[in-house]
Amino acid sequence: MPFQGPDLPPVGRGPTVHPVRVSGVLLSLWRAAALFRAITLAVCVFLIVRWHDLYAHPGVAYSTGAAMVAVTAVICWLAVTGRAHRPAIVGADAAVTILLTLASIPAQTAYQRHGHMPTLTTIWAAGPVIEAAFVGAWLAGVLVAGVQLGAAVVVRAGYDGGTLTSGTLLVVTGGVVGYLTTLIVRVERDLAAAAATQAAVAERERLTRSIHDGVLQVLGLVHRAGRDASGSWAELGAEAGEQEAALRALLRSRPDSAQSGRLDLADALIALRQDRVTVSVPGESIVVDAVTAQELSAAIREALTNVVRHAGPDASVWVLLERLDDRLCVTVRDDGAGMVPGRLDAAEREGRLGVAGSIRGRLAALGGTVTITSAPGAGTVVELVLPVDAR
Repeated sequence: MPFQGPDLPPVGRGPTVHPVRVSGVLLSLWRAAALFRAITLAVCVFLIVRWHDLYAHPGVAYSTGAAMVAVTAVICWLAVTGRAHRPAIVGADAAVTILLTLASIPAQTAYQRHGHMPTLTTIWAAGPVIEAAFVGAWLAGVLVAGVQLGAAVVVRAGYDGGTLTSGTLLVVTGGVVGYLTTLIVRVERDLAAAAATQAAVAERERLTRSIHDGVLQVLGLVHRAGRDASGSWAELGAEAGEQEAALRALLRSRPDSAQSGRLDLADALIALRQDRVTVSVPGESIVVDAVTAQELSAAIREALTNVVRHAGPDASVWVLLERLDDRLCVTVRDDGAGMVPGRLDAAEREGRLGVAGSIRGRLAALGGTVTITSAPGAGTVVELVLPVDAR
């Protein structure tokens, strides 16, 4: 992906849209740039006034100084209010600065221009270089510095040691400022994301405590009561158990703070533990795409629901998560009644699509496979395999 400046959206997502005002660390950087322009302006005006009687055309020098004061006032006002970050403004500032630098040609004598006196804009001309680095990162800073160096060479009608030294410092400044700005803005965004994640986790823990003391206890009670009953009460208990597992998974899952949009699959599966459900996961986190974690968890919950409905009231379930090189494998095994051969095909023909849709369909969408092994009286084994980078 091409390098992006600190204030630019990713390539390929439509036209660049800049915010009305900058804030945070960028606002502080722009205000520091405004202070730089003001201080360097004072130096330039002092030199123009001090040497006015030496110039070939003092009026040109004074006009240039007045223009520099006007430009600095506008840029400083926009920078302080957080509105100087538009590329059009930075480009116009750079163009005007180059013209004012070239004004040294009619203002100064040939002797002065050829290395015996700085240009009228001198260090003030570094302002647009810094601003370009803020907007377009190191590349923009280097390019504007190169153009400013070209203007100085035109004034000198060539280059000397002083011009080369000043130009090198200008180019290095543009590159370093742009690079550091990108890093600083990135760090600020990461800190903001980490703070938001921490706040979300704290709020989720608060909700978890509240829900655990109410909703989850009621669902667990209904699930246990329905497990020992029959008929509609058994179905109600099974539904309560499924919703309890789903709610626990929702409360336990949390985004990975270092990778936005990703979840710890091991953490999500641990939330499925119940009285008769044993979940075993690796000791390390298995961070995957959030959609993958959610869809796989839903498929496993459907498998657990089938155990409650068909394996018998005393059946126990073991869920095992493994990482095999570039694949993830989840095995759901129960010691229930098992199934006769052809039962799943018959259920699909009759329109009961729990396994076909909720399990096989989800895994197929993720690029994975489902293997179901069962026999009467021998329990059922459901093996879910999918790539680690599944989407």
